[in-house]
Amino acid sequence: MHESVQRAAAILGRAEHILVFTGAGISVESGIPDFRGPDGLWSRVDPSLFEIGRYLSDVEARREVWRIHLAGDLNISDLHPNPAHYAAVDLWKSGRMVGCITQNIDGLHQKAGLPETEIAELHGNLRHVRCVSCATVWSAEEILDRIVGGDDDPHCLHCGGILKSTTVLFGELLPGAAVARAQQMSQEADAVLSIGSTLSVYPAVDFVLEPVFRGAPLVIANLGPTDRDELAAVRVDGPAGSTVPAIIEKLLGAPSERP
Repeated sequence: MHESVQRAAAILGRAEHILVFTGAGISVESGIPDFRGPDGLWSRVDPSLFEIGRYLSDVEARREVWRIHLAGDLNISDLHPNPAHYAAVDLWKSGRMVGCITQNIDGLHQKAGLPETEIAELHGNLRHVRCVSCATVWSAEEILDRIVGGDDDPHCLHCGGILKSTTVLFGELLPGAAVARAQQMSQEADAVLSIGSTLSVYPAVDFVLEPVFRGAPLVIANLGPTDRDELAAVRVDGPAGSTVPAIIEKLLGAPSERP
């Protein structure tokens, strides 16, 4: 790993506008199993519960989704960033990051100190709940408190509409503002650091491919192979919590500053 870390740092060292792209693998060491992994959510629940059509039309599906929120699989309040998240913040502080595009919904980049303006959350987030009718937004904690109090299918207190997490369900469009932000980051990038993603989910992976097909080098930090290994200038194999800080420390010439 030492040699690949050195190569990754050298490649990124020639760039001025590094795009950081993150997937589920960056958060595994924070206690969040990859949804598609052997211990992930989809191995234990019916994924069709999270289809937008079923969620809107089936009250029992909604109740089950809220139960899953409460059971812990989608409860992020007690989770903390790991060294990989803090390393991304160090890169941003150096002025060499064009932004962070993430497939994750856990908000750990923000908890680590990366500003909202520097993040494009392609799949939404678990921090908020929105009415599908009037678009009123609440904190997730407020709605979960209502569920704990006995309201197992909470509706909007303003218009009576159905409430759902601001995560993107199967069959939903990606949030327009996040897509626009990601497009801008992708267009400005002169290198890409992909962390904890198999680079297999469309359209998210397009934001990586666009600069790479323009000639920007791709550095992949992932535990195991990805679908785009053949495009990588270098692969660093291993857990994000150790590989990413090593790359960034080598790049910046200083240990990561983190709690």
